[in-house]
Amino acid sequence: MSNADPHDVPEPGPQAPATLDLATQLAYELAGTAEVEIERLRWGVGVTVTPTNPDARGFAWSEFAEEIVLQVGEYGGRWELRPVREDLDFLGNVARSVVAGRVREVFARGRSLVEVAMPDGSVEAETGYEGLSGCLPLPLWRRWSRSVQYAPYS
Repeated sequence: MSNADPHDVPEPGPQAPATLDLATQLAYELAGTAEVEIERLRWGVGVTVTPTNPDARGFAWSEFAEEIVLQVGEYGGRWELRPVREDLDFLGNVARSVVAGRVREVFARGRSLVEVAMPDGSVEAETGYEGLSGCLPLPLWRRWSRSVQYAPYS
């Protein structure tokens, strides 16, 4: 589903995924600045947010029965959450920070570090890797690697 017609989002019911309200709210708020795809699946919901600004960072999450997987970066920026109030608040805060352009990513071969400045001033960071098992990253890769400060959606 695209945010072009947010009225097509199914109404939350007693078994509705915990993140459906946030996804629906983002579809309304980001109309014209991002495409919000909401896919209701048998096991939960999948949400992809793609900004129209090419200098901004998109993000996505999938909600399963007892787990929510949030992905912000190329390799890094992956958080595994639970459908509990604290983690849902975390998801919402990360989403709003990414939309506001408060996210930075450092790239190296087969890895990236994502740093998200949260509304309370703290920074959440997560590094992800893709590559051959057992390969060690080069020392100080975060210092000499390409870094991108993403722009706000609008």
